[in-house]
Amino acid sequence: MNEFTSAFVYVIAALLPMVNPLSGAIFFVSLTSDLTTKERAWLATRVAIYSFILIEVSVYVGVFILNFFGISIDVLRVAGGLVLASAGWSAISSSTDNEKKQAETEAKNRAQDDSFKRRAFFPITMPLMVGPGAMSVCTALGTAMPSTPGYIIGLNLAIVAICAVVLVCFRYADQITRRIGAAGADAIVKIFAFLLVCIGIQILWVGFSGLWTELAKTSLAFLVK
Repeated sequence: MNEFTSAFVYVIAALLPMVNPLSGAIFFVSLTSDLTTKERAWLATRVAIYSFILIEVSVYVGVFILNFFGISIDVLRVAGGLVLASAGWSAISSSTDNEKKQAETEAKNRAQDDSFKRRAFFPITMPLMVGPGAMSVCTALGTAMPSTPGYIIGLNLAIVAICAVVLVCFRYADQITRRIGAAGADAIVKIFAFLLVCIGIQILWVGFSGLWTELAKTSLAFLVK
């Protein structure tokens, strides 16, 4: 029981701030402003499921996958930063209030169009929810955790709990727009879309700085030889 409690609390404390479902829910509203409530609910469920799968894969085989393809964490950060910045820019450049209402009406009328489902994994689950930071934490957890039953059960239940929080936050994210009205919702969408661009650039910068530092070390070592 001690091992279970320690693993559960440790994983929650380490991973929950990286996933950050509360802020992710606001970004979710920004990226799905053209969808209906039913479509957002479907996406919320899928994002929670995909987040669980991606976290589990990162914990157990993440380091092997990165090593197999020769991908470093810094390269992952650069790629993830580019994707987030691009998604944020798309949200900033999205339609105005009247165009949004028209888009929502069209969304209700399309019976077989399920193109919105493609957003569930990319870019909402990855890299918005489970980005380079979360994946690096998961990889570290997978390599550092003892392989005892208590730790393994605590680890997996903590991941389930985090994904359940993601589901709840995303499932009811659209209520934010109902409470604050159309103008307020549009303002929040634009603000958080801009912040999403900033977060993407920040992640990109951290990854680029790591790559630049590594390049400088390699070059210095080559010159010394």
